[in-house]
Amino acid sequence: MSNKIASTAILITCITLFSKIFGFFRDIILAATYGTTFKADAFIMAQSIIEVITGVVIAALGTTFIPVMSDYLNTKSKEETNKFLNVIYNVSISVTLIICILGMIFTKELISIFAPSFSSEVQKLTIQLTRIILPSIILMVLVTLNNAKLQNHGNFIIPTAIGFPQNIVLIVAMIFLTDSYGIYGLAFAALLGVLFQVLLQLPFTRKLSYHYKFDFDLKEEGLRRIGILIIPILIGSGVQQINWIVDRMLASGLPEGSIAALNYSNRLNAFVIGLLSATVTTIFYTSMSNYYSQGKDKEFKKMLRKTINILIILIVPASIGFFVLRLPIVKQIFLRGSFDIHAAEMTAYALYFTTLGMIGFSLREVISRAFYAIKDTKTAMINGSIAVVINIIASILLVPYLGLGGLVLATSISAIVGTILLMISLHKRVGNYGYKNIIITFIKVLFVSVLMGITVDFCYKIIYNVTSINTIALLLSIIVGMLIYTLLIMLLKIEEVSQLKQLLIIRLERLLKKSTN
Repeated sequence: MSNKIASTAILITCITLFSKIFGFFRDIILAATYGTTFKADAFIMAQSIIEVITGVVIAALGTTFIPVMSDYLNTKSKEETNKFLNVIYNVSISVTLIICILGMIFTKELISIFAPSFSSEVQKLTIQLTRIILPSIILMVLVTLNNAKLQNHGNFIIPTAIGFPQNIVLIVAMIFLTDSYGIYGLAFAALLGVLFQVLLQLPFTRKLSYHYKFDFDLKEEGLRRIGILIIPILIGSGVQQINWIVDRMLASGLPEGSIAALNYSNRLNAFVIGLLSATVTTIFYTSMSNYYSQGKDKEFKKMLRKTINILIILIVPASIGFFVLRLPIVKQIFLRGSFDIHAAEMTAYALYFTTLGMIGFSLREVISRAFYAIKDTKTAMINGSIAVVINIIASILLVPYLGLGGLVLATSISAIVGTILLMISLHKRVGNYGYKNIIITFIKVLFVSVLMGITVDFCYKIIYNVTSINTIALLLSIIVGMLIYTLLIMLLKIEEVSQLKQLLIIRLERLLKKSTN
């Protein structure tokens, strides 16, 4: 791992932190305004339906677009690359436009599939909100392609900061438009937020000196290659979305507010994964694609191993911390306005089971991207399909006994099993990429993290009993936990920890020099 890549990772992690803070602030206001009411359920369901559509089509497009464009940049002329980009943009926009029109026509049928147990009132509201947000998928395809294009040219900053515009618009809407337009104003703000994301990207994509022209050449080589690569991903994504549909179908039959509680729990989980996993994955995926396309297999494997170990070092202690402090964290972040103690307990209950699969969610994304980098989308699709089947069966079996918790536990189990299957398959595909080293690192980190978790739990209870102030007890417990984990993990002499330590020292020295000059 070069210092340049690691330095970029740290910078982007900082940007992601601020972006996620804005996202959290958005969720806090949503929780305070609507809590775990049917309006929150309707809005979250409408947003989720859009995410299903984009998850199937747009996410697959972005994943396949990066390695193909990387090949074009390494082997083709500027003119050929420009033509490839024009064809991809035009075809992608056309496809999403058709999907949007069909979604507008069959919105009621979509809601009946996704949330069959909704009452007529909630169903009607969900239909209206979905139709307002639907056009955003056309804008999202532009955001996805622009991000991939910028990443291929080494610009990771703008793709990382892309969440700011939408979050800012949603926050402003909830503060100033809720009284006048209610939940409908929030839906329009969600659409407007995606438009602002496109506007943020424009100045930077223009600097790449590509010229747009309407080109619909369906025989273009890059389009054909993406078409071949994207089919297994579409199937795999489709299977994943079937799993999501089953989850929401079961959740729609649970008590009011269950979907909202599930959403808030997932947001907390996504905060950790988005801050740590997604940042690392984005940078290293592009690097792995470049290494593989250049025939540097040794560097590819080394990069993969280090990426996995870094995520283990970051994610495992975070998941243990969330597990131990789940209710205090939920209360601190969301407990205000319409979000009462009952809503906090529902969310913490879901978070209890979510944290169990946090490492699985993170590593699954990395291993899947490794397959995409070597242009093997079929294996990831098959393994992903197996994990989805496990999730669906486990959900059906566990929900009657654990309710919302059973739904989340099934997802965590499938994430862990799916990740293990992917790692085994990748070993068969590329050879030994250091799995023994990974296992040893995981055992060391887990041991230290459990010790940290026990200490943090004890520390929180003592401080809270003395002060009765959640904020103080939570903050001090987190600080103690971070100090204990940092000291213990450094004693274990893990290679990636030493590299991160050296890099941080270098960065601090540079900052001190700048401040003294």
